[in-house]
Amino acid sequence: MRADRPPSLRRRLLTILVVPMVLAWLGSGALIYVLALHYANVNYDRSLVEGALMLERMTRSEAGHQELSPQVRILIEYDTDNPTYYAVRSLHHGMLASNLDLPLPPVLPAIGAAPRLDSIRLGKRELRMATLALAQDDTADTVVISMAEALDQRRELAREILIGTSPIVLLLIVVVLVLVWFGVSRGLDLLDPLTQQIAQRRARDLSALDQSQVPVEIRPLTRTIDALFARLRELLELQERFIADAAHQLRTPLAGLRLQAERALADPRPDSVRDALAHVERLSAGAGRAAGQLLALARAQAVGEDDAATCAVDLARLARSYASERVPDALAARIDLGYEGPSDGLVVTGDAVMLREALVNLVDNALSYAGRDGTVTISLAREANAIALAVEDSGPGVAPEWWPRLGERFFRPPDSRREGSGLGLAIVRRIAERHRAEVAFDRGRDGRGLRVTLHFVPLAAA
Repeated sequence: MRADRPPSLRRRLLTILVVPMVLAWLGSGALIYVLALHYANVNYDRSLVEGALMLERMTRSEAGHQELSPQVRILIEYDTDNPTYYAVRSLHHGMLASNLDLPLPPVLPAIGAAPRLDSIRLGKRELRMATLALAQDDTADTVVISMAEALDQRRELAREILIGTSPIVLLLIVVVLVLVWFGVSRGLDLLDPLTQQIAQRRARDLSALDQSQVPVEIRPLTRTIDALFARLRELLELQERFIADAAHQLRTPLAGLRLQAERALADPRPDSVRDALAHVERLSAGAGRAAGQLLALARAQAVGEDDAATCAVDLARLARSYASERVPDALAARIDLGYEGPSDGLVVTGDAVMLREALVNLVDNALSYAGRDGTVTISLAREANAIALAVEDSGPGVAPEWWPRLGERFFRPPDSRREGSGLGLAIVRRIAERHRAEVAFDRGRDGRGLRVTLHFVPLAAA
């Protein structure tokens, strides 16, 4: 099976131009024929009128005779290919002379007026007839003179003009098409600098194209290419950042794992091996948690606003459900975990998976810093123009001078004694940006701990 031909801009342009040219040629032929027939009718009508006037003068000179003299007949009937028909009729005495019984016109012209022209049909013949009227000086009689000829010669002349001019018009159209072909080819050469510019680029060169050599008509395409380059740059930067983050986060746990393995190999006593395995378990758990946070951060950074699976999300149901899931973990750590807010009805537009991920990181941070016999509260409330989702703990908190930096990747306050990757709040801030939410930091209740609040736009306002 033959593969379909790829689309060709040159072929498309020529096709678009050839069809109107052919239609123009046909239309010009029809117009030439109409104009030629019009001018043929004008000239033949003028000749017919002159013949009627001549017949009038001859009739006056032959006054008193019932028929025209042979000399007059020869002058009138000299053309055998296109014979001229005439009729001289008296309104009182009937037909005086004729070579064809021509009818009277629908309306007789006034005596002394210009001849009247009419198109008539006699049997299968179409005729053009000129009629004039003259008065007899000695009687009250009126003589009607009619002269007619067939229309075939007029049409034949129009056809000859059409046949003579059509090849010339066709030749001009062919010349125009050839010029258009060369013009289109030369015009498409303007794309060569753009092609060379893209072909000469290095693999990682995703800078904007030089628009100075790009035709105006092609600039929408090059702007689209530039936008694609920008998106690719963002993806490459995210990829490089993820690799750097992964190396940064996994270097220490991997080094610790190697150190504990060497320790167990060096000292095979059961107590030493058990202690090394406990350290291995703690380090591997930390590495797994860091890897999970890195993947969550990568997803939050990579998913664009138009790509996210947005839908209506009830934050109240989401928060209550997640709080109930974490109660066993809080009880094991002797932490009082609670939820304050309505059971449902606080709806926003967003990605339910990403919103849950933000809540997971907020609660994980709160549980880590609350300490034994501490409290962690998830609260949800409707404000004037927003829905506020807050997570606060009763831990040591963070000094206000460090609040602006909370959410930076790998940033941890200098006085922090807890283990962590510094990615939890970075994930939360990125997810908040994707949902056009604002992140605010404050003291917890009674000035203790840290309160992190996300202000969302309600669904109705969105």
